[in-house]
Amino acid sequence: MNRALEEAAKKLQEAASVVITIHTQPDGDALGGLLAMSRYLRKAGKKTCPTWGEEIRIPTHYRWLPGIDEIVDFSHCNGADVLITLDCANEHRLGLMEDRMIKFKTIINIDHHVDNSGFGTINVLDFNAGATCEIVYKLLKLMQADIDSDMATQLYTGIVTDTGRFQYQNTTSETLRIAADLVDLGAVPNLVFEKVYENVSFASLQLLALVLERAEFVKNTGLFYSYILDSDLKETGASMADSEVFIDYLRAAKEANVVAIFKETLEGKLRISLRSKGTIDVGTIARMGGGGGHRNAAGVTLDKTIDEAVDWINNRISTQKTAPTAG
Repeated sequence: MNRALEEAAKKLQEAASVVITIHTQPDGDALGGLLAMSRYLRKAGKKTCPTWGEEIRIPTHYRWLPGIDEIVDFSHCNGADVLITLDCANEHRLGLMEDRMIKFKTIINIDHHVDNSGFGTINVLDFNAGATCEIVYKLLKLMQADIDSDMATQLYTGIVTDTGRFQYQNTTSETLRIAADLVDLGAVPNLVFEKVYENVSFASLQLLALVLERAEFVKNTGLFYSYILDSDLKETGASMADSEVFIDYLRAAKEANVVAIFKETLEGKLRISLRSKGTIDVGTIARMGGGGGHRNAAGVTLDKTIDEAVDWINNRISTQKTAPTAG
């Protein structure tokens, strides 16, 4: 990765204009990296266009992030010397920005997902990183960036959220060292925690109550799941973005081996968030349905009913549990 970091740094130092994009339905890691990279490049005198390939809707618990108002609609990002993609395992995760990739001669693909397709002209990939924001931090340090308190906060938020508050197995000693450095640079851990995890609306709590009330446990596979319908959003006044952390409540159940939340899309499909406590590789399961992610955290969209999706996941959990181990 070091050579790719050096190539990326050289291209960015030479560039006068940069478009930065992330995956659709962005999480804290994607948003933190987007904002920190854009802030650094602007401070370095570059013209930037931070965006992603769908209607820009900022989840409530990230609207406080420094620089969040600088994100623009992708229609304004028509071309630049360099395109940076952050936290995207493949081109399809870019949404409507995928069709615009042809406009860019240089594409710097920065990511930590093990199933990344290497679609960039420069691929800065670190599959051991706990978050893409870790890689962005390393790139900024290589470029001798002056990481101010806003950038430190943005990057720290990305790392905290993608490691499940440093609880997931992707949390390494290097993750913690980087987080500590970001605190020294101005990130305030209790402030980030309060803004991300204690900043929910009453409507969001009503939606969470529905999710917990209808939760089901499949004993033979260890699958603990629930679902959110489009009608639930209308009933409670919450948004789907408010549900990002709901899966952590299900994951807390001691009986759960795999946790899933099914979210109904406007097209009637199911966007499924998956979490594992370690035995089952949910990243592999997600890739079987065209999704992706890590061993312990992944996602996939299926054109199935909830019952069909539950059966689909259960079958794949059972296959993994019965597969012979090496040696």
